[in-house]
Amino acid sequence: MTTKAETAGRWRVGDGEEARLTPGASAAAEIWSQGFLPLRVRSEGSYRLRPAFPGTAVVLGVSTYEVLSETEYPEDGLVAYRLRVWPEGEVVRDRVVYGPAFVHAAEAERERSRIRRRARRWRVLLYPVVGLLPEEAQERLCDRLGLYAVTATLVSGLVESFAVMFALLLIRRISEPGAAILFVTLLPGLVLLVLPGLGRAFGAVFLRETGGSAPVALAFETWRALGGLRERRDKSFVPLTRSAFWERLGRPDTVEAAPDGTLVFRGLLPHLTWSGSRRLSVGHDFWSVEPEPPTLDRGRLVYAYRLVPLGDAPMPGEPRPAAPPATAYAEEVLREVQQEWRSFNEGFAWLTGMLSADVQARAFDHRGGPSAARRPTMATAVACGLLGLYLLSFLPGGPVGDPLAPLVGGLAVGLLVDAVRRVRATRAGRYAPSLFRFALPSDSLRPERVAFHAHRDAERLALALVDRITD
Repeated sequence: MTTKAETAGRWRVGDGEEARLTPGASAAAEIWSQGFLPLRVRSEGSYRLRPAFPGTAVVLGVSTYEVLSETEYPEDGLVAYRLRVWPEGEVVRDRVVYGPAFVHAAEAERERSRIRRRARRWRVLLYPVVGLLPEEAQERLCDRLGLYAVTATLVSGLVESFAVMFALLLIRRISEPGAAILFVTLLPGLVLLVLPGLGRAFGAVFLRETGGSAPVALAFETWRALGGLRERRDKSFVPLTRSAFWERLGRPDTVEAAPDGTLVFRGLLPHLTWSGSRRLSVGHDFWSVEPEPPTLDRGRLVYAYRLVPLGDAPMPGEPRPAAPPATAYAEEVLREVQQEWRSFNEGFAWLTGMLSADVQARAFDHRGGPSAARRPTMATAVACGLLGLYLLSFLPGGPVGDPLAPLVGGLAVGLLVDAVRRVRATRAGRYAPSLFRFALPSDSLRPERVAFHAHRDAERLALALVDRITD
């Protein structure tokens, strides 16, 4: 239970976690903690080269203080922060309220760093095992253990393929009478197990894609269908997975107006093009961008960008400069994604028309929606229907007891059903994904991976920076 002795000028959250006022000392207040806290120390800067940058604004009771210094005491396992009363007239850039929520979030990040340090020594064993998991689960577990998901996919794919090839050689060397029959029987299936592993390794090396083993992914999907595994609904927590990227891209930034006329945009995605040299234009008004350090807030990595209006300050009665919309960066990224899809669909619109509905929406919504996908969808649906009829034509005259007959018949029926349902969906004005879309490499297509990979890599660098500060 948290006790707050505000009359005594002391705020105690737990053992070794407290803040207190120190009137008459070198600092007006102090914060003591069992580890580093996400607090920025004031930087005085240097003449003409870098202006002074204020420290974090910490609220204690009803007063606001600025962090001046950070001192570590290794023998006691404590860290002390000295604070002063917030200077009058100084613009508050980053404010935190000292209390249980703030301290517990810092403790959670310290525990996360400890888990990563312990996992480092076992990376050789963890990579091939973690890399077997589906993409979403693999990304989250790698973030928790401090591993790189692309490396996990590469190592796991190679280990999986080499293990199957070793099994082939082992069966081939068996000298028992039934070994040859067993080898011939298992050879097609084993070869099919080798190729997906090599494909995952290829995607990791050349496309930086993350993916799990097909049998493990199938087991996860079956478990989820039976209700044993629930999908994570809140996509705002780290790490940035593929589905989380598209969901966060649809969220507008939160915009706060400061008294000095600047605007602070905060979002859950790094604004890759909003560097210190960027200038944003809104009509005839221009804004300069000042990126601020990312902060990890209760499992969410928040990126802040301060926009400063350029030009003379408006006179009394004059309108303020037009501000960029809260969706300015998301619209910028989506324009690039749409351009990628326009280039891709010039020759492969037939493939796009077979992908899932959410992917088709990103590819065709800006061009008219399902009507823009109608022609390539009908073409692939008719082609699949004709292929299904062609396969069915072989079944009546085939040899009795042909072991491939059930497989060919099932594939033919699947193609016909897929063609009929896609034609009906297209005529109804809806997107018509194929039943066989799961076998298509939609995640590896350039329009789907370029923007996601860039933001995923930027988040990984930001998390590494936060971890260094926490350590």
